[in-house]
Amino acid sequence: MVWMRSPVERHPIYGYRQVSFVSWRFEEPSDLLREKFESLVQDTSTNLEWRFKAARNWMIAPARLIDQAGQDGEFFNEAVVSITEHDQEFCASAEEDLVQILIVLEEGSEKS
Repeated sequence: MVWMRSPVERHPIYGYRQVSFVSWRFEEPSDLLREKFESLVQDTSTNLEWRFKAARNWMIAPARLIDQAGQDGEFFNEAVVSITEHDQEFCASAEEDLVQILIVLEEGSEKS
């Protein structure tokens, strides 16, 4: 893994919840891992719709965030700020969902 990004649960200055997602880049991505992440997102029970997106960077994020970010992600930071500032209920649901997704991911890696 070259890098990874995921916001802290709460804004460090203002204290409000931030929209949850996880993004990373592999030095050498593999199709097998892509398939595992796609299945993980589809098979995990969540409150919101989530997507796995694989481009140069890979991401697991709420579908709403991906949609608002634009096709190439050109409005990603703006979408994060907008959702965070205007929909704290969504951010709480996203946080709960991401925790569940990560638990399922960890359980799956223990079985491998």
